[in-house]
Amino acid sequence: MVDVTAIAGTVSALKGATDIAKAMVGLRDAKVLQAKVLELNAKILEAQSSAFLANEERSALIRRVRELEEEVTRLKAWGAEKARYELKELRRGLFAYILKEGKEEGEPPHALCAKCYQRGVKSFLQTSGHHMVHDHSWSCPECGFSTKSQFRSMADLIKKSREPAQPESH
Repeated sequence: MVDVTAIAGTVSALKGATDIAKAMVGLRDAKVLQAKVLELNAKILEAQSSAFLANEERSALIRRVRELEEEVTRLKAWGAEKARYELKELRRGLFAYILKEGKEEGEPPHALCAKCYQRGVKSFLQTSGHHMVHDHSWSCPECGFSTKSQFRSMADLIKKSREPAQPESH
């Protein structure tokens, strides 16, 4: 909010300057005239200072509005992007967000880190390239989450997660 006191100060200083200028018209004494000129200059400087402060506040408000508009745009875009994903358990204990079927829009199969997704960050789980005989490593470059899976392909891992759950036998 623009500081009303800065605007009021500008108006007050300008009014004072006007009053001084009116008083100067009738003066003939050089010393009194010079004193009034100094007083007038002081009021003009006061008005300029108040106007400068009001302008600085206005500029700050314009910057803040622009920042908020950018944030709203980013949140709307993230909301639309977020709606394309669903939370799935890729393997026991490994939850990630994957594209809903039919929402791929030409993108290859991928999974997003669940922790980063909740913070509004689209971070892809990536293979590290290191794997043991039966385990393959997947990690999030954003938050550092890491896990292992027997699947070497994200497409296979996603495909397996979409299959109906098999009842456990005892």
